[in-house]
Amino acid sequence: MIAMKFGGTSVGEPKAIRRVAEIISSRRARGPAVVVSAVAKTTDELVSLSDAAANANRDRADDLIGWILERHIKLIADLGLDGDTSLSQALSQASEDLTRLRQRFEEAGKVEPMLMDLCLSTGEFLSSHILVSYLNSQDIQAVWVDAREAIVTDSRFGSARPLFSESRRLACRLFEPILEEGKVPVMQGFVGADVRGRTTTFGRGGSDYSATFLGALLEAKSVEIWTDVDGVLTADPSLVPEAKRIRRMTFEEASELAYFGARVLHPSTLRPAIERGIPVSVLNSMKPEVEGTKITCSSEGDRGGEATVKSIAYKEGLSVLNITSTRMLMAYGFLSSIFRIFNQLETPVDLVATSEVSVSVTVDTCEKIDQIVNVLSEFSEVEVQHGKAIVCCVGEDICRKPGMPAQVFGELEGIRITLISQGASRINISFVINESDLSDVVNRLHRKFFSGPSGEGAPV
Repeated sequence: MIAMKFGGTSVGEPKAIRRVAEIISSRRARGPAVVVSAVAKTTDELVSLSDAAANANRDRADDLIGWILERHIKLIADLGLDGDTSLSQALSQASEDLTRLRQRFEEAGKVEPMLMDLCLSTGEFLSSHILVSYLNSQDIQAVWVDAREAIVTDSRFGSARPLFSESRRLACRLFEPILEEGKVPVMQGFVGADVRGRTTTFGRGGSDYSATFLGALLEAKSVEIWTDVDGVLTADPSLVPEAKRIRRMTFEEASELAYFGARVLHPSTLRPAIERGIPVSVLNSMKPEVEGTKITCSSEGDRGGEATVKSIAYKEGLSVLNITSTRMLMAYGFLSSIFRIFNQLETPVDLVATSEVSVSVTVDTCEKIDQIVNVLSEFSEVEVQHGKAIVCCVGEDICRKPGMPAQVFGELEGIRITLISQGASRINISFVINESDLSDVVNRLHRKFFSGPSGEGAPV
């Protein structure tokens, strides 16, 4: 069997859903199990709904409930499904749930994570029911599977992680009979339930993770992530319009790109596939004829003359903390003292650079920086620089190619570089710049490594 995930733009309008049905039909011989995201923009509106309700803005909350339901009602009508009683029941259930949640947010006076997960799960609940109904209308026998009955997670609402052994038994029991009958199981992405049966979500981008996790549970032959771009690209096309599609890459390369800001894949997406050695393809549901990007355990065969740099990724909105103390000189345990503080305050660090008496780190959240600085200041001097960005050149064995740093930094004359990291990963050269220089830097590097008539580095 194969696991297939369709994102919000893939189910955002009737024309897109019709294409999705055609894609699924083309895979029927391979036993597809389908994971679907919420209709585009729905999750953002559900977030706004919870905020409005928690702030006692009932009119705004009611308007949002109405808009969300009306969008789905119109989608159902445009697909010719308005006579489907199961969809009418799903809409009634969603309406009742959202109204009840609005009241609970009002009573709480704040956005409680458990209530937020219940609210956000409504989007996938509706989209998955619509897709099932449309598939059945096209003589593609489909069955809705509630992700909350198949995926067991921990209780970290908003950022839950699924539990493999507990989920495997449930998923196999639910999915295998449907697949054996030649039918198509369709499940919500992004959603699960903890051991007490409470609805949880995996965080933004979690539908991709749902697909690879389901693939691992069912020992899929492959996982297909269907989105609105042609695959993983050599750069963000919003910065580099001429960015090219990468035909093949390794799990290690794709994971590095996802972590450092590549928009196509969620950072956690590939973990289940890596652990089970399941190949993942990133494909465009708007152009299903395009080959997309195939991600595997290792590069397959000859690199075909591809450049060492495979793609250029970035992360914005970073802060750099420069921590200086003469106590660090010839001392042991100093670094552990620093990182213990970040651990206690649940703040991840991206890049690290050290000298005899100082440590520089980057963080991508400012929520607890003041607390971190206050604690660090008890034994060191701390300088904070905001408005920074990390740029990463990623490619297999990039750090083993002689002269590669010179090629990268030789293109950046006049650019102030705050921090450089090389060697921690054999496939990544990373550095920190001012956010204001980001577009210029990414375009310079892209021209360096991917210019030429045939598109060096990642031929289409």
